[in-house]
Amino acid sequence: MLLKPQDGWREEVAIWILCLVSTLVISIPLIVKGTQEILAPAARQQGRVWPELALFNEVSNKIPGPSKPDLSQAYLDLDVLARNYSVGEVDNLRWSLVRRTPAAAEIYDQERGVNWPDLRRLSQTGTILLPAGFRWSFNETFQQGPGYKKAGSILAGGHCALATVFRAAAVQAGLPVESRPHAPPIPGFSSEESVNIFWGRDDLVVHNASDQDLYFVWALTPVGVEIAVSPVAARQPLPSLPDWRGATVAMVYGRPGPGGWGSLGQTTIADHALHLARTYATRVDQWNGERLVVVAVNPNVVMAGQTKGRDRYLYYLIAEARRQGYYVMLDIQTGSQMPLPLFSGLMDKFLQENVWFDWDIEHTTGGKVEAQRINEVAAAYFERRRALGYESLGIFAFYVFDENQISNPSEVRRQYDGGVVIPIFDGFGGRSPNPAADKIARTARIISLFGEGPYGIMEFETRWGSRLIMASQ
Repeated sequence: MLLKPQDGWREEVAIWILCLVSTLVISIPLIVKGTQEILAPAARQQGRVWPELALFNEVSNKIPGPSKPDLSQAYLDLDVLARNYSVGEVDNLRWSLVRRTPAAAEIYDQERGVNWPDLRRLSQTGTILLPAGFRWSFNETFQQGPGYKKAGSILAGGHCALATVFRAAAVQAGLPVESRPHAPPIPGFSSEESVNIFWGRDDLVVHNASDQDLYFVWALTPVGVEIAVSPVAARQPLPSLPDWRGATVAMVYGRPGPGGWGSLGQTTIADHALHLARTYATRVDQWNGERLVVVAVNPNVVMAGQTKGRDRYLYYLIAEARRQGYYVMLDIQTGSQMPLPLFSGLMDKFLQENVWFDWDIEHTTGGKVEAQRINEVAAAYFERRRALGYESLGIFAFYVFDENQISNPSEVRRQYDGGVVIPIFDGFGGRSPNPAADKIARTARIISLFGEGPYGIMEFETRWGSRLIMASQ
């Protein structure tokens, strides 16, 4: 669904809201002016963001002892690396890891950049989630972002060495890898074991072909970095996903990458999208009262029936969101594709407990869908969740803005054992004399076609307060 500009509203940030009966549940920004990679935790006076909002999910700066459940361990000597390459490359390597932890707030300043002397003295640990069946991309995890320096004649030199030690741990654990060799070899590794990284071209990809979720567990000290591969069940259980009923889900939406639209059109990698959602959640929390704020991201995956080939981005986005206790709703525009096979294929590839789906009816060929087609896809989605034993409630949504887009709307099944189906009104109201009232009236008219249950509204953030009151009434 493309955002349609409205006269005089170009400086607005758009959102949509999901209401459960008269309870606000979801709000989603569609356009923002820009983001910052590093976010200091905001002071909040009421309510709370799930999980309790912090920079990242890591909380420990102590290096753990050897863990028996580890499937592998690999080590890189940073002193040797600095002597053979440069201190600058080792600095970038350290910063790549630390910028994903709470310690980043103490090491990095937006005006002065990274405090390199403090970084060199730091010890820190962290995890990267590899769900069973997923492929992990080094580039999607570490490329771009603030703070990197020019080293080894290139910006952010040092990533080849970091990728090499990740590859070594993956190979020892028996995981399939894809990479290009690096010349000269990284100290302590052969040429074949060394990895060449070139953002946008040369990547390290690790396939978790096992039947269990895994972590990369990294431990950084002033003298070295160790990477281990360990089963999630043996290390640190994933956080429980929040119950979104009665909460406010702050969700950013759009097509990530250059030329993309919506909020995510201003992001290029998954960490940017998650940061954007966290940032928005802090703003939502200011007016949210005692309601829980749940964080989610809504990337477009299929546009007019064409899958956009961002698998590595999506694998990392979904995994990192799950690690932090966030949701991801995949936006699907079916075009001329058969809906059930299209959605089923995407479920085969991306379904995790934190993954929801939406169907943008406007971009189905003809712009109209039978209620039975929605029921078929939703039933398949919730059956998959049941078969996988997911405990959290799922959401299957569809965007609609016209009374005639869905035939027999009263026949859309709204409730399933594992979750709900939600119509989202994404049209516009009148522009005068009271566009807010027109919007709410049209929303009520469209949503009433689908009977009792949760519903959604696409809306503009800065006009949200007054419309929230009207919607709640």
